[in-house]
Amino acid sequence: MNPGSETARPTECPGLESLCCLTARLGRCGDLDELLTVSLDALHDLFGFEHSMLLMLDESGTSLYTIASRGYEPAGIGSEVRVGVGLIGMAAAQGRSIRAGNLGRMIAYARVTRQAANGDGDDTDIPLPGLPLVASQIAVPATVMGHTVGVLTVESAQLGAFTADDERILGVVAHLVANAIELDRVGATSTASPDTPRPTPETPVAPALGRPCTVKFFAADGSTFVDGEYLIKGVAGRILWRLLTDYQEKHRTEFTNREVRLDPSLHLPAYRDNLESRLVLLQRRLEERRTPIHLAKMGRGKFRLSIDGTVQLNGQPDA
Repeated sequence: MNPGSETARPTECPGLESLCCLTARLGRCGDLDELLTVSLDALHDLFGFEHSMLLMLDESGTSLYTIASRGYEPAGIGSEVRVGVGLIGMAAAQGRSIRAGNLGRMIAYARVTRQAANGDGDDTDIPLPGLPLVASQIAVPATVMGHTVGVLTVESAQLGAFTADDERILGVVAHLVANAIELDRVGATSTASPDTPRPTPETPVAPALGRPCTVKFFAADGSTFVDGEYLIKGVAGRILWRLLTDYQEKHRTEFTNREVRLDPSLHLPAYRDNLESRLVLLQRRLEERRTPIHLAKMGRGKFRLSIDGTVQLNGQPDA
């Protein structure tokens, strides 16, 4: 090749230094819960995305649920979007990023799709976080090995707030997050052997001071209510009910992911069960609703249940 014929390489690459910083931050994360927080914080600190959220694809592949958000109050943890509905649902359905820079004439449409994403308006709806007058939005699928695990989205009230470079940056971040989620899932399923024994029942201890609470559970769909207010449903609801039942009947407070994963009553799929993300979802939802029930990770594949006070369980059988 002639010396003068080689194409000059660019001397600068916008966003590259910030991406390097983001990957370093993600590399220091110790678990999935920390990874989700650090990812959205980094989007704000390094790239200026003030409003962001990450939604995970559920086991059925028909809905996405919000597992993390930043810049919204309330956070909307547990809110759902149907695949194919709105920009977020379309990004999941089509497996490609979608960017809209002028939603001024589509505000009414955006509100309708947001309502559709939130379901039919029953008492188990959790509002999807979002700006009242969103003008710009990017939704990027988070994929790993050709499999969509979720959608990363940012939005702004400004017209034309995002560029093609922003879309590319979010694509890289979504890919990193998807791979980290998959790595966490694979690591969790291989940590313990099939012969890992169930933890032995613990000695009963006096409950901590705090208010009593009533948990009502509907076995038909896993819908769970704490003191009459909706908390969660589906797999996360069934997990919480199983933990609370063991807590009350066997005085247990420590559990392993392995034993939960092997419990047939939870109806987890045999492949890609997303148990770790469901536990994070449940932990965050309990915190957001400020319940006296808490989940805390104790190490790889282990977690602890604690209750500030007493709990009364009210289980409703299948209809």
